[in-house]
Amino acid sequence: MYLLITGASGHIGSSIAYQCNKIKIKTILLTRSKKKKVYLKKKFKNCLVQTFENFKKNKNKINCVIHTASINDKYSNNKKNALNISLNITKKIFVNIDKHHLKKIIYLSTAQVYGSNLNFKVNENTQLKPVNNYGLSREVNEIYLENLSKKFNLNLIILRLSNVVGDPLIFDKNCFRLLPNDIKNQANKSGIIELKSSGKQSRNFISLYTTSKVIIELIKTKVDGIKKFNLGGINTSVISFVKKFILLYSKKNKKKIRLIIKSTEPKKVKKLFFQDNKIRKLLKIKKRDDLEFIVKNFIN
Repeated sequence: MYLLITGASGHIGSSIAYQCNKIKIKTILLTRSKKKKVYLKKKFKNCLVQTFENFKKNKNKINCVIHTASINDKYSNNKKNALNISLNITKKIFVNIDKHHLKKIIYLSTAQVYGSNLNFKVNENTQLKPVNNYGLSREVNEIYLENLSKKFNLNLIILRLSNVVGDPLIFDKNCFRLLPNDIKNQANKSGIIELKSSGKQSRNFISLYTTSKVIIELIKTKVDGIKKFNLGGINTSVISFVKKFILLYSKKNKKKIRLIIKSTEPKKVKKLFFQDNKIRKLLKIKKRDDLEFIVKNFIN
């Protein structure tokens, strides 16, 4: 029996693959790119790497799926048919998995499914109100997987992630659309970080390292039926994150970083308290990522 990681060459998928390879979990890494398949095979020698064509033909016995494959937020929000594209990726994968062997699905969704409700106190009971195609596409996938799980009596974990901070193991310029990766790229290239807003926006950040570790624990943990969990780290402002990054980056690299704030907007924001007590109770996680830990892991 295999664990399947979809989107294994992606930001989060490759980090989970690293952990599975390290502890020698019997794993199939699924990627759409033949070029990235070559890299994954070199990087993760304890895993079986397949493109979709191989995957469809081989019909390996899979008992757990970590589904990370998706189209990113930039692509989603610029394409009219993004919902169909995103859902079809999921359908193609699960149509080609033998449900007799499949026991558990872990789907990586996003906090953006809460949309306009993503402010003040947000827990798993908060109503979903996505405001863009990215959030809506994840909600559509959640619904599809819920129906699939009910039909075949599968255990499903929907994990709604906040802002995951970390470098992808496989370089992809698309990662620069993410705030942490963008400011790190600016610091490396010019020593000047330009922030296009006031930075007062309230966000929740978690390290890629912690995210991957939690997902590995979820593979091992018995969960019956359909469960939905938020997963986050620290609630803070964008400007606090940027300033902490500058402080620790400058100290490590002995390089002065200049910050330019290009807007006074927004002037006022609602604070976010993204709550993930349910998953912490389930996995008995006592320590939460603080800003220092998140940024240090990112810089190092």
